[in-house]
Amino acid sequence: MLFYLYIIIAAVIAAIVLTELFREKSWRHQLAMVIILIPLLLRIFHIK
Repeated sequence: MLFYLYIIIAAVIAAIVLTELFREKSWRHQLAMVIILIPLLLRIFHIK
């Protein structure tokens, strides 16, 4: 049960970062958001 909650929280945070990624104009901020997004996506898809 706790594991699924962890995945849901990671998915929500990833969705927020993804929407902010497309709203952001600066490529440096976009790069920072991609760096944040990669570990979240790996956790969501169970890739270690």
